[in-house]
Amino acid sequence: MLRWLLIRASGSDGLADLTRTSGLAGRVVARYIAGESVDEGLAAARALVAEGATLTLDHVGEFVSSMQQAEAAAEVYRTLLEHVGTEGLPAGISVKPTQLGLLLDPEGCARLVGDLATRAAAAGVHVTLDMEDHPLVETTVSLVERSQAAGHGNVGCAVQSYLHRTAEDVRRLTAAGASLRLCKGAYAEPEHVAFQRKVDVDRAYLEDARYLLAHGHEPRFATHDHRLVAAIKRSAAQLGRDRSSYEFQMLYGIRTDMQKALITDGYRLRVYLPFGTEWFPYFTRRLAERPANLLFFARALVARPGGDSTAAP
Repeated sequence: MLRWLLIRASGSDGLADLTRTSGLAGRVVARYIAGESVDEGLAAARALVAEGATLTLDHVGEFVSSMQQAEAAAEVYRTLLEHVGTEGLPAGISVKPTQLGLLLDPEGCARLVGDLATRAAAAGVHVTLDMEDHPLVETTVSLVERSQAAGHGNVGCAVQSYLHRTAEDVRRLTAAGASLRLCKGAYAEPEHVAFQRKVDVDRAYLEDARYLLAHGHEPRFATHDHRLVAAIKRSAAQLGRDRSSYEFQMLYGIRTDMQKALITDGYRLRVYLPFGTEWFPYFTRRLAERPANLLFFARALVARPGGDSTAAP
């Protein structure tokens, strides 16, 4: 129930405004968001690269209300890709289809994806389409298939193990040639489309992971669960899959101890690095995944300026 409420809160403009005006809450936000500007995002990226990580850069935003906003978002990604190319940063990009106008103009969205894919290919990096909630899954899968058919082999997407349809999507997209990011899922989905119990989500995740290790194109395993990480390592070893042919992905600011350990042990580790002004929906979904942070966040929201503060967990 708490997770569901947090996810629902991601659309609250009032709570977003309250968070923005609370200096103490900003300390919690900064744990998950690498600043609001391109310069701040790139500064965080360079620091992580220096520690041995590779990156996927996310200019946070979704559900734009005009194609002008979609074009503005695409321009930010063009700027990022220019820096990636000129600086040689090991960083791809992650984009939400609704940020590029998927619900307003599907053809316009496809053109923007194609443009970004071309620029990313010139920089030698990958484009991942983030998967949004279940009404958008089929359209997103089709967009990846279309991109692959158009010669954009560097376009893939995230797939969410909690959806009943994902096992088939994994096979379908693998057949199309796409590299996939496997995650559990971060939306409040109904029972008829998604598993509700953690044990079922985890089981589906491992089944999808084994298929990708056996058949996938540079699979990307997004999880902070040490048990799933260990199971993937074992399955890869059993299948004779070289460590250089798959990677783990983790979110900026989460399980940094495990991130460093994976790099030290010679595994590929990619950090999902979000930045930008429209961070509130992303931030609340992160709280939903780790409700232990909610108490500190709530205290920060109601704390008086100049009063005592509590260290972030």
